[in-house]
Order: sequence, then C-alpha cells, then structure tokens
Amino acid sequence: MTRILLRPAVRSDAEFLFSMASDVEVVRWVGDGTPWSREYFDRRFSQALSATGSHEPDAQRWFIGTTEEPARVGLLSIISRSDHLEVGYWVHPNHWGLGYAGELLVHAQEHASGLPLAAQVYRANAASRRVLERAGFALVDDGDPLTYRRRPTP
Repeated sequence: MTRILLRPAVRSDAEFLFSMASDVEVVRWVGDGTPWSREYFDRRFSQALSATGSHEPDAQRWFIGTTEEPARVGLLSIISRSDHLEVGYWVHPNHWGLGYAGELLVHAQEHASGLPLAAQVYRANAASRRVLERAGFALVDDGDPLTYRRRPTP
C-alpha cells in the first residue's frame, strides 16, 4: 500500500522542484553534484512539461508525489528508452527517511507498460542503493554510477 499519489508536474510545482534542484544535499548524487542554476532548472522543467503525456523515446516526464492532504513530497522522473524506462527520484529533505522514494518506484511500475525499469546510482549513495534493492531492482552494471534493473511484474 502506498501513502502517496502521483500526478504529472504542472507549472505551479516549479518552486517546490527548484527548492530541491538548488539544494546541495538533494542533488549531491545527481549529475556532477552541483546545485542547478535557475536558468538550467527552468530549461529542464520546460522540457519535462512539454513531454507530459508523451511516450516518445527519450522524452523525460516528471511526476509529483503528494500525500492526500495534498503535500508535495518528491519527484519521479521517467525517460522512455528503446527497451526500458529509466527512472529517477528526488524526495524533499523534509520527507527523508519516511519510505517515499520506494513508493515513487512503485508508481513508476504503473507506467512501465511491460518494460523493465532501470536506474543509475553512484556507488557511494548507499541510501538510494537500498531503496532500489528493496524495490526489487538488481545490479546489472557495477561501474560508477551503478546500473540497476527491475523486470516488469506480470
């Protein structure tokens, strides 16, 4: 049972998302670990908004995880690749340690359409590795970043 709901990101989510994208602790394990500038965030957010509802290859769709109240708790990113969906997730620091990252991954499976899910995580990011392993992902490439995959559930 999940405690969060998932909906597509909308323009009014910008400040919530930017608060995470510009937070050094949230983005520590994203890309080069540098907080996103407003300009870079705005460009990525616009791309994600334009991909809402799209199932085109390489289109990155952003979803917001909310509680029933509704309070925003995090972001689920899904990129359609040729043979899998690449997933990523951020949880707002106010909600760390409450299991929301794993719940975002449960929702990712609902969008899988029979495709495996894949995620990359840096070796030193032990918390995110645990989240993936608890969600049924298995290590398939031990480079850095590590690559995990999860087969679709029948």
